[in-house]
Amino acid sequence: MLRRFAFFILFSMLANSLIAQEIRVVGKQAEADIAHGYFIQLISLALTASTPKYPATSFQVIDINRITQMRTLNLLAQGSVDVFWSGTNKAREAQFIPIRIPLFQGLLGYRLSIIHQDNLAMFNKLLKQPDQLKSLTACQGEHWPDSDILESNGYKVSRIVRFDSMYAMLAFKRCDYFPRAIFEGYSELEVIKKKFPKLVVFDQLILHYPFAIYFFVNKNNPELAQQLTYGLNQLINDGRLMQFMKSHPLSSPLFPLTKWQDKQYLHLSNQDLSKETRALDDKFWLKLYP
Repeated sequence: MLRRFAFFILFSMLANSLIAQEIRVVGKQAEADIAHGYFIQLISLALTASTPKYPATSFQVIDINRITQMRTLNLLAQGSVDVFWSGTNKAREAQFIPIRIPLFQGLLGYRLSIIHQDNLAMFNKLLKQPDQLKSLTACQGEHWPDSDILESNGYKVSRIVRFDSMYAMLAFKRCDYFPRAIFEGYSELEVIKKKFPKLVVFDQLILHYPFAIYFFVNKNNPELAQQLTYGLNQLINDGRLMQFMKSHPLSSPLFPLTKWQDKQYLHLSNQDLSKETRALDDKFWLKLYP
């Protein structure tokens, strides 16, 4: 009886420690980082969806203002941050535990352009000669996989460290366009136009490459990876992820998805996409073009 009671106490202490576990995530990169709230809510939804199998887990946001993507990945590697969301590549999937469920079902690889309104006529001409886009310069993140993808496909890229600086560079015409995922451009511009009113969305020509944004977890925390994987799969299988995308302010402008069928697409290759990501089931991907 005493041994059984001791085991019960030990089990209760372990369960309570799991319930009290906190997951640390970073704050916004900049004021225009509208996507941050999407991922925070998605983590919460995934944790809630995992509770039939895993204990409830809380999380906190570490508000480190204007932190770069590379700095965040370093914090994740050090164990100072528990989970981060990022476009994937082979190196990141080797360094961390990737939760191989595309958080926008592949829509990260569909890119419209934010441009200066003075260049609108020039971009409209590109619809007849889309390859001429390679003669222009894109603003992109210094450490973003997108920069590598664009360069490997023959596009000119100005690599910029800070997220908010990219819009400033564009506004002062130090680059020609800022490719943003189709779920990012409109939402970000609502904030950015207060400071840079001459920036506009150009969505008639869409860059497309196979790409996914994943949650990444430190390799020393496989339990968290398993919990998030289970929760996200639940959200995919019962349709809650799609409902979330349709209702969240960041992604709701995407719908109905049929409106993207009449756009013009430039298809790029992504040589840094892992074989594991390429092998994902079709249910994880959305296709916008016919």
